[in-house]
Amino acid sequence: MTADTSLDVAIIGGGVAGLWILNLLCKQGRSAMLFESDAIGGGQSIASQGIIHGGLKYALDLKLGQASAALADMPGLWRDCLQGKGAIDLRGCRIAAEHHLFWVRKSLTSRIAGFFGARMLRGRVDALESAEWPSVLRDPEHVGAVYRLDEIVLDVPSLLRALAEPWRDHIRQVPGDFTLERDAAGNVVALRYGDGRFVQAKQFVFTAGAGNAQALRQLGQPADAAQTRPLHMLLMRDAPGLLHAHCFDSSDKPRVTVTSHHLGDEIVWYVGGQIAENGVMQDEAALIATAKAEFSSLLPGLDLSRCRYAGWQVDRAEGATETGAKPDGPVFRRHGNVFVAWPTKLALAPRLADAIIAELPPAKASPLPAYYSNWPQAPYAQPVWERVTWR
Repeated sequence: MTADTSLDVAIIGGGVAGLWILNLLCKQGRSAMLFESDAIGGGQSIASQGIIHGGLKYALDLKLGQASAALADMPGLWRDCLQGKGAIDLRGCRIAAEHHLFWVRKSLTSRIAGFFGARMLRGRVDALESAEWPSVLRDPEHVGAVYRLDEIVLDVPSLLRALAEPWRDHIRQVPGDFTLERDAAGNVVALRYGDGRFVQAKQFVFTAGAGNAQALRQLGQPADAAQTRPLHMLLMRDAPGLLHAHCFDSSDKPRVTVTSHHLGDEIVWYVGGQIAENGVMQDEAALIATAKAEFSSLLPGLDLSRCRYAGWQVDRAEGATETGAKPDGPVFRRHGNVFVAWPTKLALAPRLADAIIAELPPAKASPLPAYYSNWPQAPYAQPVWERVTWR
């Protein structure tokens, strides 16, 4: 290892958080590279529904808490980037829906109407006239109200490309296992891989989601420094129409959260919310049976006879909290010249990136070391709906 192989910053983990940090560093001219052991966005990012939350999902107890406040300005920040006016140019990202919706069951309309009409929420939520409702929600016997949220839904595969393509030469694929190498003062100076390759840098930033556990172990951190909250997501192929919406029930979480995607000429519903959280206790067949009963109860007029189904399991990795609850915002832990980071939500990746870059020591602009030029490039992850086995 020599000065000719040293980077200013090495980022480990090629999801949206790592890519966002890479973009900001490269725009500063710093010698930064991102290293991914699988595919770009292949973990939590590609499994995301792509909703840029504004926090109202976390106000289902009809209160605006810390989690809601942390997300309140995120839709505006992302919209600026999507229009080419923000810190990162995301004009190459496809917007799946300009607004996410909130639909309320008929029996609960009065409970939520006053909250969503409050002055503090003006500009963040609008009640839609029934003629503006998506066709799949036009069931006045069961749907009491539909609200339009100031939340964009992004096509995640195109988001990953928009973030990665401008800096493709700064992204390389590496094996999964590594060893941290330290100098006499205890600072990490390199990652050593089993095939003999190494990554040498002045600063290391781990944004690998569940993969951060390997770095935490080698840094001597306890296993409970991070936590996971698993989901068993549901996919419905050949769905009856486009829908991007939460369904409000009496719980403090959406009963279902639906986003729509395209597989050829067919529409695929990708379903999260309470059904996905409860689904971790079910196998795929049980999850599908539950989903059929759930949609039959929520929207009994829909014809779902042509639908085919699949499940997709994902672990949401994040910084640990004392209670095990979701952190209110992004989390990073610094260990000398090593940062281990989790955005908590896709929408909060820009905030995490700004926080970490503010902690990095200044550095002069410098070219990339030639040592990494012939390393293989990481491929892009396939969308979830192209990888499942349909039932």
